[in-house]
Amino acid sequence: MKKITISFYFLVVILFVGCATAKRINSLSPGMTKESVISAMGEPNSSSVTGNTEYLHYKLSETSDDALYGFYTDYYVKVVNGKVDSYGRLGDFNTTKDPTVNINTTSKTEQITNTDKMYDELNKLRQLLDNGTITQSEFNKKKQEILDRY
Repeated sequence: MKKITISFYFLVVILFVGCATAKRINSLSPGMTKESVISAMGEPNSSSVTGNTEYLHYKLSETSDDALYGFYTDYYVKVVNGKVDSYGRLGDFNTTKDPTVNINTTSKTEQITNTDKMYDELNKLRQLLDNGTITQSEFNKKKQEILDRY
């Protein structure tokens, strides 16, 4: 019985430690091929292409808590002519270098979608509080993070 309990706790620790996926982005470097990126990061959630530039979009959790609660942050890998040019969170790119590319623009539809996402995240968070899964303090912290993100 003691071995089962220790094994269970070990498994829980491994799951929490391994849940933060944003650290995978640190394995990337400029000049890598798109294939190397996919090998390191996995298949992207989506991608888009403009001319010889491709953006790979990933939804990654920054902390184990975020992964546990289902919160993700958008990360992008910019691939130019088949090689990594830059990567990071939305807004990390130096968009002043190339004014023709601005991945920070949002349409009215995207703004409505983002509002819906924020509402959904806040509802999930409220349910966790109501169910006693998280404390009021944890709720307040996560709520502020969500509001800051949107």
